[in-house]
Amino acid sequence: MMKDVLENVMIDKVARNFLQSPQKRNKIHEADAELIDTGNGSDKYLAVTTDALVEEVETRLYDDPFLIGWMLAMANFSDLAAVGAEPLGLLLSLSFPSSQDERFIAKLAEGISAACQRLNTFVLGGDTNQGRELFLSGCAVGLVPKESAVSRMGARPGDKLYLTGPAGLGNIYAFLKLSGKDKLLKGSFYQPVARTEEAKIVREFAGCCMDTSDGVIHTLDTLMRLNRCGFVISSDWDRILHSIAQQVCRDQTIPPWLVLAAVHGEFELCLTINPRNESAFLRAAANAGWNPVLIGEVTTGMSVSIKTPDRIVPLDTGQIRNLSSTMGSEPERYVRELFDVARKAGI
Repeated sequence: MMKDVLENVMIDKVARNFLQSPQKRNKIHEADAELIDTGNGSDKYLAVTTDALVEEVETRLYDDPFLIGWMLAMANFSDLAAVGAEPLGLLLSLSFPSSQDERFIAKLAEGISAACQRLNTFVLGGDTNQGRELFLSGCAVGLVPKESAVSRMGARPGDKLYLTGPAGLGNIYAFLKLSGKDKLLKGSFYQPVARTEEAKIVREFAGCCMDTSDGVIHTLDTLMRLNRCGFVISSDWDRILHSIAQQVCRDQTIPPWLVLAAVHGEFELCLTINPRNESAFLRAAANAGWNPVLIGEVTTGMSVSIKTPDRIVPLDTGQIRNLSSTMGSEPERYVRELFDVARKAGI
């Protein structure tokens, strides 16, 4: 099942050459960050992850250096949040062309610093180089109690499906930015925050968890394949989608579910909750000042579907994911193909 997705095939081709560390607790694909048992009687796992900004910079989806720095940091910290880890800090690997504008570098560093300060964490160090192209990569490290570490494994039929907040803002930002319509919304409306605080509650209740950095549908496709289960998403878009996403869908005649399907997300956490624990989970979240968003439920079978008022519509999530691999560098064509998927689905 994992091999039906082109991204997974590439990961497996690379990873099959490596020995598995006996201290690593999760298998390949099973967690957003790697969970390492350092031994010595520690009651915590070391959580480690790495992420780079490549397509987002090449396509000029991110062209403001402050936002680039912010997103570089938050993308890495979001992976820590998805396993329930609290960040220790961030390591950087940065390569600049010799002609790189110093103001760009200063604003980039400012964005990274602001993101770290927002999460009460630090840049720990890193490496800088000079090359032909701009290249930006980070490595976040954190700690999570062994007894409450969460991974992508653990969804069960009957579980409720939640997000830590409304979805769709990331894909709406990408649609507006790459189509030259971002000026329709005044100000900077996209500066997502990794859910490291919410993760402290999520890790105590969630069956499984994954972030939505690649969009909700991509996340659910991965969880479906790993857990061999199904997901049914509600079509109550007023509750599920961010208010800005709803507005743009109306103004631009975009099928609402498509803002969950494209590959640019917003760092919410997607998690499953056993119904027996649902009330306690919601109370804990309310006491912490945030409102989880119920988006559906876990089912038997292996599919991701949308429940409309009159029918349940299965989605070809493998096709949706592979579009981003084959056409991600051609934004206009990618958007056209997604609209075609929506037309064929009839929703």
